[in-house]
Amino acid sequence: TTGLDFNVDQIIEIGAIKFDLDTGEILDTFQTFSLPDEVYYFDYDSEDEEIEPEPFELDPFIVELTGITEDMLEGAPSNEEAVDAFFNFAGDCQIWAYNAGFDSRFLNQHTFEHKALKDIIPIAKRAFPNLANYKLATVGSHLNVSTEGAHRAVADCLISKEVLVTGLKIHRENPSLQHHEHHFKASDYEAKEDGVFFGKTIVFTGALVSMTKDNAASTASKYGFAIGSSVTKKTDYLVVGIQNLRLLAGHEKSSKHR
Repeated sequence: TTGLDFNVDQIIEIGAIKFDLDTGEILDTFQTFSLPDEVYYFDYDSEDEEIEPEPFELDPFIVELTGITEDMLEGAPSNEEAVDAFFNFAGDCQIWAYNAGFDSRFLNQHTFEHKALKDIIPIAKRAFPNLANYKLATVGSHLNVSTEGAHRAVADCLISKEVLVTGLKIHRENPSLQHHEHHFKASDYEAKEDGVFFGKTIVFTGALVSMTKDNAASTASKYGFAIGSSVTKKTDYLVVGIQNLRLLAGHEKSSKHR
């Protein structure tokens, strides 16, 4: 992206790999550049004049970080077209991303159908504790994975895939980690504004039986719910699943339930 703020910044490249989660075998690859829209720069000294958008310019820091130049973006599809092509590539596959909340905010503002992304970072934190930080390059280096080309979309996908496959293998071999398997971040989900429950907040606690929390939160957000991470005075609904007694510290109910 052109920066970190999805309200003002735009997408310049999308990359994805389709792979077998059990074997790690890569089945297909997707990559597209995307040309940002022109940008409006407001001149408050000339309010009566019609203001024309100016051609988009890449920040030199982004060029240095990614190696992507403005010439590489010439003729590329718009953000909306690029996102649509990516979601068509993904189809019904589960979508994983490293720091999924970041990707979700940029992607889902270009689609009417909310798409849930699962985050790899919680997997990495539990599988590889005590690292100095959990930047993708740091975890990749810890696993002796090549980080050549990092900050380009497909290269980051290849590193992320190794982190995910290795992390899930460690989870399967260590049952004590399993109760966290369906972890999700409430901030990953954007409430659909035309949903019948828009303006309402729902919170989940405990393990669900018929679906994962990811699926439940994704479905709720499609109906307009904001997904809350904790219970506050603004919480309208609380969904209570099965509680892990080891985590209740002697209580009969979770802190959210209480």
